[in-house]
Formats: sequence, structure tokens, C-alpha cells
Amino acid sequence: MATPASTTTLHDAAPSALHPKLDRLMDHIRGLGSIGLGFSGGVDSTFLAAVCARCACERTTLFHLDTPFAGTPEAEAFERSLDMIGLPVVRIPLDPLDDERVARNEHERCYHCKLLGFRAIVRAAAERGIDAVLEGSNADDIEETRPGTRALRELGVRAPLRELGWRKAEERAVLRAWEFANWDLPAGACLATRVACGEPLTRAALDIVRACEDELHALGCQQVRLRLHAGSSHVAASERDLERLRATGCPSGVDGGVDLAPGLLARLRSLGAPGLEARVRPYRYGA
Repeated sequence: MATPASTTTLHDAAPSALHPKLDRLMDHIRGLGSIGLGFSGGVDSTFLAAVCARCACERTTLFHLDTPFAGTPEAEAFERSLDMIGLPVVRIPLDPLDDERVARNEHERCYHCKLLGFRAIVRAAAERGIDAVLEGSNADDIEETRPGTRALRELGVRAPLRELGWRKAEERAVLRAWEFANWDLPAGACLATRVACGEPLTRAALDIVRACEDELHALGCQQVRLRLHAGSSHVAASERDLERLRATGCPSGVDGGVDLAPGLLARLRSLGAPGLEARVRPYRYGA
């Protein structure tokens, strides 16, 4: 594992306009005592971990939930980031499907899942005498659309990026300057979000989603989803990924939309996508 970043070069190549904001964040982190950080490998937790490595490296431990809800890009980003961050990691195996309140996939699923995961992190941190548990929510995150935020508040988990007004675009700019490969990793909601609310979550459904999305990622797509609903499924993709699909031979419809090429449609159906529509729908956040 790499040596944590030197505290004598805290800013490195970070954009100069963000230096004062970085100073405030680092001062805030220094005042928290020993730190346990919930670390997924996404942009938010990677940025916060990288900052901790620069100002509190001897007092910070990362806690990672090994869960079937993580998509392949997020899992790969987690592994890639570890050496650059250089902080100790505690891996906690967790299967949220063991909790029937999560498996039922009702409106409060995210709350129960976040409560389950961070309760495990808080417990593991307490066993190690850690003073503060942190997570990576930022100022762009709206609590009304993220029920898990309530669980974090109930557990006393701190969100310094949100508290100090950090935006995702600012985090990306710093990570890019610090040469983290995942600086432009698209938002990657957990795989449970691909199954319509009210329909039970199963390991089989998650495996289908992961396999199909991996197939699409192999074509160069980044912001792409396989969504399951009432025995059918469809692919949703960002505008950029719609163009990528066209470039791989997916035909355009008369309305300007994109249809999955016959071969790709057949491959995704063979991976288990139920009643898969040929038409690719535009990706919409939270939909």
C-alpha cells in the first residue's frame, strides 16, 4: 500500500480557487479526533478519504461494506483507489437482503439499508475506539430524495462535505488534479434502485442487473441502467451513452431514439433480462 500523502504538500495541484475551501475542510477534520470513514470508492467518499489522508492520515480508518448491492464500476473504483489513498481499510461483509425490511423493497428501503450498513460501521468503529464516523454526502444531495440521510443522522454520522458546502463538481476538480482515475466516475446508485419500488429484491434480480450492465459497460457506456418492473425490463442511458450505442451499431428509431441492436438485445435477454424492450429510454436521475 502506498504511503499516505505528505502533510507538507496538502494542496498539491488542486485548483487554487479551492485552496481556502480545502483549508477549512482540513481544519474541520483535524478537530474531529480519530476518524472512521464509510468508504465505497465513489467520488464523494474517495475525495473525503483523500483529504483525510493529507491532514489526518494517522487518525483515519476506512470502513468498506462488502455487499451485493454494489455495481461493478463502484467495486473496481474502490480497489483502484486504495493504493493512492494509503489508509488502512476494514472490510465488513454485509448482505442487506438478510433484513426483510430491505428485501421487501418498500418506500423506506433505503432508510433501512443505510441504517443496517452504517450501524455495522459505527459498531466496528466503536470497537476500535474511534471518535467520529464520517460519510461522503455533499451539498448537492437533497435529503428529501435520499431517505438514508435520516438513518445517518439518527446514528450520529457526520457529513463534513455537506456541512461545509462542497459540491460534486468541486470534488471532481480536486480529484482530477490529484490524478485519481475515478474523478469522473458517474453517480452509481446501488443496484437495488434498479428494481421498481414494491417489488421484492432478490439476489437473482441483482445478478441479472449486474450482468446486463456489465455487458453495456463493456461497450463503453458509463451512465446506464437496466430497470426491472412487473416482469419486464428496459435499458436507460444518458445522452452520451445513447450516442455510444449508436456508434456500436444500435439503430435510431423514427423519433430519433435508439433501439438495441438485435445481437445486443439477444445477449441481454440471454443474461436474464425479463421481457426486455428494444427501445433504450433516456436516463433520468432517480427514475
